[in-house]
Amino acid sequence: MKVLDHPNVIRLNEIYEGKRNIYLVMEYAEGGELFNFLKSQESYSEGIAAKIMKAFLSGLAHCHSKNVVNRDLKPENLILVYNKKETGIITQ
Repeated sequence: MKVLDHPNVIRLNEIYEGKRNIYLVMEYAEGGELFNFLKSQESYSEGIAAKIMKAFLSGLAHCHSKNVVNRDLKPENLILVYNKKETGIITQ
C-alpha cells in the first residue's frame, strides 16, 4: 500500500503491530461507501457516473501498474471523498 501514491487511491499513513493485531492508519474519507451514495440517490447524471468511473479506473490502473491487485472490487469497498468546491461529487 505504501507504493500506491495516487490521488484516487486511499493513502496508508502508518502501520502499528500489536501482539495479536495489525493496525492500519488510513487517510480519512468523509464520503462513505460508493454503494451507500448510489442507494441514497433517486437518480444521478451521466456526468456524475462518468466522474466516478474515471476516478475508479484511474486508481485501478495505477494499482495494476504497481502489480497490486484487489480481488474484492465492489461498490461497498469503494470510498468517496467529496469536492465541495464543485458539486459535492466524488473526486477520489
